[in-house]
Amino acid sequence: MKRTLLASLLAVSMVSTTAIAHDLGEHLPKRGKPTALQLEHSGEVGVTKDNFIAAESDKYFFEQQAKSGINHFTHDRILLTMETQTVVRQNRDTLYSKSIWDTKGGVTFELPVLDTYQTLQVIDENHRTVAVVYAEEGRNKVTVTPDMLTSGEHVWVIARTQVKSDSPKDVAEGNKKQDLIKGTANSWQPYMSKGFDQYDRENVRLSLEEDVLKLDFTKAMGAPEGKKIKASQNLEARDVELFHARGLTSMGFGGLPSEHAFYKVLLAEDRSGTCQTMNFEAPPLGEQGFFSITTYGADAYVHKDKFALSSREGELQPNKDGSYTVNFNCGDKAVNNIDVEPNWTGILRMYKPHSDDEIVEYAKGVELPHNS
Repeated sequence: MKRTLLASLLAVSMVSTTAIAHDLGEHLPKRGKPTALQLEHSGEVGVTKDNFIAAESDKYFFEQQAKSGINHFTHDRILLTMETQTVVRQNRDTLYSKSIWDTKGGVTFELPVLDTYQTLQVIDENHRTVAVVYAEEGRNKVTVTPDMLTSGEHVWVIARTQVKSDSPKDVAEGNKKQDLIKGTANSWQPYMSKGFDQYDRENVRLSLEEDVLKLDFTKAMGAPEGKKIKASQNLEARDVELFHARGLTSMGFGGLPSEHAFYKVLLAEDRSGTCQTMNFEAPPLGEQGFFSITTYGADAYVHKDKFALSSREGELQPNKDGSYTVNFNCGDKAVNNIDVEPNWTGILRMYKPHSDDEIVEYAKGVELPHNS
């Protein structure tokens, strides 16, 4: 059970913090209440734990299609801010591009060859990752056909484009790289929502929080089961079990498999909002790999302007020995300080680890924020 500790921390975080309603604006979903768009797609198909993954995936699919249409990328042109967040636990690690694609007749995705991090992830209607491609020679192109999916003919696609810094110039350069992302389809049939009862779906999602303590992340996500994995998909075969997969889906959608990124929840020793600190060695990441710390309020939304730091240029400053010290609510004079509010949680995200096993062992040794 490599990820038992991580799952336990995430469980404590979710169970103890999500009951407080946010007050950040009417555009954000409210806990337990379907949005107007979700209710437009609500139907008579009941939702249980057994079909929850399909129902939750359906929600993400029709929501994204409402934004981007079919076979067309919608690009986030700036890094996330408190004002631009739309769902829980978003981050400002990269510029994001999202879309829904019809795979009938085959759809080909291709990234440019770059010297910076850019990746594209393809997810099917059961929240299985079908492919992860990189902006690297020999790893930047994949063709997806319906027989590669566990269900349906459509896929939810997310591309991540890193920027050198958060300066307007570097973000504009990142926008140019976003425009180089290509998708070529042979069919343009829109995704049709499946008529799941949205109140049912939301109630089941909330009930699954009770299972989080029991999750084993090694069995929670992976490639489509029973399908041959091609080299172009850049995936490792995994045993995925329903119990663990639906628990992960209830927490969020579209995370990368752990051979591509790893996430550690940061639950502070004292979450009252007093000064906390943590020290850690640089994560074992490959070329173009990077990491970040993002913090959230009790409702899992961003509530502060200085809510995150990344290893990209101009943000996280290393110590002389190459390690890192990050402070939380310790004042502007403290190195690498992030502002947090009472009952906060954080996530350490690490992209492009050298290996799955190595990053799991590393994460176990990262200390949690504590009294300084």
